[in-house]
Amino acid sequence: MKIDFERHHDKWGKFADALHLPDNHTFTLAQIEAMKDERFNNWVNAVENPPPSEPVPEPEPVKEYIEINGVKYVKAEV
Repeated sequence: MKIDFERHHDKWGKFADALHLPDNHTFTLAQIEAMKDERFNNWVNAVENPPPSEPVPEPEPVKEYIEINGVKYVKAEV
Protein backbone atom coordinates (compact mmCIF):
# COMPACT_ATOMS: atom_id res chain seq x y z
CA MET A 1 0.00 0.00 0.00
CA LYS A 2 1.35 3.39 -0.98
CA ILE A 3 0.26 6.46 0.97
CA ASP A 4 1.20 9.69 -0.82
CA PHE A 5 1.35 12.83 1.28
CA GLU A 6 2.43 16.45 1.12
CA ARG A 7 3.44 19.03 3.67
CA HIS A 8 4.25 22.71 3.26
CA HIS A 9 7.03 24.58 5.01
CA ASP A 10 6.81 28.38 5.17
CA LYS A 11 10.45 28.83 4.17
CA TRP A 12 11.30 25.71 2.13
CA GLY A 13 8.00 25.18 0.33
CA LYS A 14 6.38 21.92 -0.70
CA PHE A 15 7.50 18.50 0.53
CA ALA A 16 6.00 15.45 -1.16
CA ASP A 17 6.72 11.87 -0.17
CA ALA A 18 5.07 8.49 0.20
CA LEU A 19 4.91 5.74 2.79
CA HIS A 20 5.05 2.19 1.48
CA LEU A 21 3.34 -0.19 3.87
CA PRO A 22 2.21 -3.80 3.56
CA ASP A 23 -1.45 -4.17 2.61
CA ASN A 24 -2.12 -5.93 5.91
CA HIS A 25 -0.36 -3.34 8.11
CA THR A 26 -1.75 -2.75 11.60
CA PHE A 27 -0.69 0.87 12.08
CA THR A 28 -3.25 3.27 13.48
CA LEU A 29 -4.02 6.56 11.74
CA ALA A 30 -2.12 8.33 14.52
CA GLN A 31 0.95 6.15 13.92
CA ILE A 32 0.79 6.80 10.19
CA GLU A 33 0.54 10.55 10.79
CA ALA A 34 3.53 10.30 13.14
CA MET A 35 5.52 8.56 10.36
CA LYS A 36 4.59 11.33 7.93
CA ASP A 37 5.60 13.98 10.46
CA GLU A 38 8.91 12.22 11.08
CA ARG A 39 9.72 12.12 7.34
CA PHE A 40 8.82 15.81 6.99
CA ASN A 41 10.84 16.84 10.05
CA ASN A 42 13.85 14.85 8.83
CA TRP A 43 13.63 16.66 5.49
CA VAL A 44 13.45 20.09 7.16
CA ASN A 45 16.44 19.18 9.34
CA ALA A 46 18.45 18.02 6.31
CA VAL A 47 17.66 21.20 4.37
CA GLU A 48 18.43 23.52 7.27
CA ASN A 49 21.54 21.65 8.43
CA PRO A 50 23.37 20.30 5.39
CA PRO A 51 26.53 18.34 6.07
CA PRO A 52 29.66 20.47 6.00
CA SER A 53 31.38 20.40 2.67
CA GLU A 54 34.89 19.10 2.80
CA PRO A 55 37.50 21.23 1.05
CA VAL A 56 38.84 19.66 -2.10
CA PRO A 57 42.61 19.32 -1.79
CA GLU A 58 44.71 20.89 -4.49
CA PRO A 59 46.32 18.25 -6.66
CA GLU A 60 50.07 18.00 -6.43
CA PRO A 61 51.81 19.35 -9.48
CA VAL A 62 52.88 16.71 -11.93
CA LYS A 63 56.65 16.52 -12.10
CA GLU A 64 58.02 16.12 -15.55
CA TYR A 65 60.92 13.76 -15.82
CA ILE A 66 62.69 11.43 -18.13
CA GLU A 67 63.96 8.03 -17.17
CA ILE A 68 67.28 6.71 -18.42
CA ASN A 69 68.42 3.25 -17.36
CA GLY A 70 66.03 3.28 -14.38
CA VAL A 71 67.16 6.71 -13.16
CA LYS A 72 64.56 9.50 -13.17
CA TYR A 73 65.78 12.95 -14.12
CA VAL A 74 63.46 15.82 -13.17
CA LYS A 75 63.07 18.61 -15.67
CA ALA A 76 64.75 21.74 -14.35
CA GLU A 77 63.77 25.26 -15.30
CA VAL A 78 66.74 27.30 -16.55
